[in-house]
Amino acid sequence: MKTRWGRLFALCGPVLLCWSGMALAEASPRERLTTALTEINAQLGPIEAVKAPPPFSDPANRARYETVRETVALIGTDAFPISGMESFDAVCAPINEATVKHMFVGTAALKKQGLTQAQLGPALTAAMNSNARLYQNETVRLTVANLRCMTAHFPALARFTDGLKPDEFTAVRRDGLEKMGKGLANTIFGLATQSLTPGSLPENSRMALDAAVRHAPDVVAITLPATRLGVIQRLAMLEGRVPAAYKADFLKVKTIMQDASCSGLCARLRDTAPPPGTPPLAPR
Repeated sequence: MKTRWGRLFALCGPVLLCWSGMALAEASPRERLTTALTEINAQLGPIEAVKAPPPFSDPANRARYETVRETVALIGTDAFPISGMESFDAVCAPINEATVKHMFVGTAALKKQGLTQAQLGPALTAAMNSNARLYQNETVRLTVANLRCMTAHFPALARFTDGLKPDEFTAVRRDGLEKMGKGLANTIFGLATQSLTPGSLPENSRMALDAAVRHAPDVVAITLPATRLGVIQRLAMLEGRVPAAYKADFLKVKTIMQDASCSGLCARLRDTAPPPGTPPLAPR
């Protein structure tokens, strides 16, 4: 366990079809999730050459994303038990992979246009922002599922870190845990402000905000107060633009993130922080 925490159909005609339907119905939540994620990642292709997914309006394709969201909701129950690092890697990692891939649809072509680095950066940012709008149905469901998967593993993460001796809580481990917390805090921010994304559908805005309200307390528990403060400040800047239908829950998220307590993993991160001015660790 002491490794990285870094890296988720009609009436039966022929007898064969009936048997296939029975087998599908009997599949466990994890098996159904694995099948859906495998299909999603396969249709998107490798990260260096991501292809556009089928239209979300296609019933079979929509069903894949709904399956991910519905099955992950059961993680941590008897129907979908957690097995520490094994389930973290096997479930959360492929969900995150699929989420990221949607942001890079079509960007491979940009890298072949001979753009300078100064030109490529803004072009990639514009493409990713466009993809966030275009594939909001897919990415909101995957982001909600990934947040659920990650937070469900927090008890296992706490047991793992609690068992580390001082010399085993290395700078690399500490850096990875702090960055994970920052990433999840940014996820809470993104979900809480989904309604401000141009063209965001009400269904997606509500789904995102509900997840932010539910999981903000989990994220508070593993983030440093300074990280939370950054999210609070950004939320405050956008508060006046939040539509009335989402304002009450938006403010709930903001209130939750204002919790300044720091115990458990937060306290360990705080107490082992490198001195001011320490160079960041080199990328691994």
